[in-house]
Amino acid sequence: MSVTGVELKAAVKRATAWGTAVACGASNGVLIKPHSIKKKRKNYVDDSLGTYFPQDAVNAEIECSGALPMYLRYDSLDLLIALAMGSVAGAPAQQGATTAYAQSFLLANSLSGYFATLIQDNTVNIDEYTSVKVSGFTIKGDIGKPVEISFDLIAYDRITGSAINTLSTFANVTYMETSNRVLFSQGVYRLNNQGDVALASANAIYPSSFELTFKRKMKGLYTVAGFNNIDEPSSDGLPGVTLKLTFPRYTSNVQQMFADWDNTQQKKMDLTFTGKQIASPYNRSFQIQLPNLQITSADLPVKQGIMESPLEFVALGCPSAPAGMTGVTAPFQINVVNQQSANVLTS
Repeated sequence: MSVTGVELKAAVKRATAWGTAVACGASNGVLIKPHSIKKKRKNYVDDSLGTYFPQDAVNAEIECSGALPMYLRYDSLDLLIALAMGSVAGAPAQQGATTAYAQSFLLANSLSGYFATLIQDNTVNIDEYTSVKVSGFTIKGDIGKPVEISFDLIAYDRITGSAINTLSTFANVTYMETSNRVLFSQGVYRLNNQGDVALASANAIYPSSFELTFKRKMKGLYTVAGFNNIDEPSSDGLPGVTLKLTFPRYTSNVQQMFADWDNTQQKKMDLTFTGKQIASPYNRSFQIQLPNLQITSADLPVKQGIMESPLEFVALGCPSAPAGMTGVTAPFQINVVNQQSANVLTS
């Protein structure tokens, strides 16, 4: 039997002891795209004088990290998002007497104690990433396409012969959702000055693409038994949140952004995607709120055809929430309506 990528399946489950895997099972399945998670080990060759061809080498410290991309979905990705954000606003709130639930993912200063076991079934064996810390993610969308999300992971190790997750135990893995991708065309994008009234339909903008990047600076140290694996990664510097927007036509509204850039005019924005109905009158929803954006770059590349204008922002915190974004003072917040009824950080 050989490995074929189209047959590869993956699952992720929250774990509670760094370096100790948990068995994935019901509703832990996730649909992924080809990833870049790679295990490396330092190798020390005996370079002592007197032996021209070294006769000994030892493997040492393990480094395992990379990006796990997938399509953004209204359901099934709550755990990975919560592990990166670090907090939720309590248990999901049931909407009426339906299977629709609303919840918010909040940015926390620390991710201590929040990590998971990631596994993939390649039909030959199970690749088990014993413990993974989600240090950030990138959400991006282009007109006419599904929105994608890519999670940045730091792993304890990659095991190919686990006794916890096996080909037999993977038979217990099920998927909470395999449909309902978030589409760029399902989004409403609104932007105005931070001090203005709450965002409304009059503030709608029409970019051809966006990219939100959230990265924490995190690092694990080789302080665990054996000194070959890292301990649970912790903060190693300030995080960064950036937003890119591309406008397909250069208009007077876009031109104003150049003046706002020079005047350090702070902005607020939300991106709200609405999917299929769960139960009347509740639809699936995925919203990103950004209460304090500052333009860091505005451009108009010159070409013969229709000229587009790319903008870049840094997302900042703020001392008080702007109008229409009650309680949102961190650089961004994610609000969803889906079918997840449990608090994924405690279940």
